[in-house]
Amino acid sequence: MEIKYNVQAPPKKSFNGGTKSEEIKAIEDFLTSGNAKNMCFQYNTPKEAKSKLSTISSHRRKYNAAHPKGYDAYRVDACIYIMRVEKGK
Repeated sequence: MEIKYNVQAPPKKSFNGGTKSEEIKAIEDFLTSGNAKNMCFQYNTPKEAKSKLSTISSHRRKYNAAHPKGYDAYRVDACIYIMRVEKGK
């Protein structure tokens, strides 16, 4: 390991506030419009679906804490299913 002092530091990159994924945008549109009871994201591989489910689950916890009508999300193979739910049911 090499330690250097008084180096020329590159400029900081700006943080854009966390860009929402396409899945999160689609879920928010689904929850705010229409009468559909559920939706499904289908991926090429179960591994890709598993990766996306972690992002969706994080959003779900925050969204459900702030809204009376939330949603549930679960994965079966290469598909993620989103279901509307009401708190207390």
